[in-house]
Amino acid sequence: MDTSALAKRYVQEPGSEVLESFFISAVTEVIVSTLVLPEFGAAIGRKLRERQLPGSAATHAMNEFQKDWVGLYVKVPLTEAVAEAAAALAIRYPLKGADAVHLATAIGEEVEVFITSDAQLMGAAQKEGLKGYDPSLAGANSQ
Repeated sequence: MDTSALAKRYVQEPGSEVLESFFISAVTEVIVSTLVLPEFGAAIGRKLRERQLPGSAATHAMNEFQKDWVGLYVKVPLTEAVAEAAAALAIRYPLKGADAVHLATAIGEEVEVFITSDAQLMGAAQKEGLKGYDPSLAGANSQ
């Protein structure tokens, strides 16, 4: 799962309810790159600075995320092998470096479903043979 989708679990936005239902009905474990932690903090900070999220909601989102970080997520470190795979993916597809890391992590861990709300990342994941799920589209593009 990448950060664009994971954030929907903690900040109400399009796809939040669909993602929560998906978690309840279909998810047995959630594999994430450790890169999710600073990316999530940056996303919350940006929403706070841009006044898209009040301070109390930002604090609540971070607290809830931290609880899940400890107990829910299977965290995969950014190793040299993951970095090399991510670099190759970033050359092959129009991906940002962080997105390439999430995709390389998913491929390396042989995830059953790759969850993202980023269209370019979804396209690359599907080209790499991963089953994709975008909660923002209420499953419309799930393969």
